[in-house]
Amino acid sequence: MQIPDNIIEPAISLKDQYFDLKGLSVYSAFGVGTLRDYLKSGGLPGFKLRGKILIKRSEFDACLEKFRIEQDLNTIVDDVMSSLKGS
Repeated sequence: MQIPDNIIEPAISLKDQYFDLKGLSVYSAFGVGTLRDYLKSGGLPGFKLRGKILIKRSEFDACLEKFRIEQDLNTIVDDVMSSLKGS
């Protein structure tokens, strides 16, 4: 099956869209108030245009990456094994 270019191009351009706070809330599962707090504290980059706040998806994703929890695979395996031994 071949997908026509007129369908592919708009989908590609939406990859890095701008969200208003309500749209970003749906995308991120954060409440609008929480997002507004992050904007006020400078933790989230955004734009204000005629009273409307816009956040670029790629910038939000990059900001969120700072909070990624990295865990060593060996630690996970050890934790699982010790919980199994304790059962």
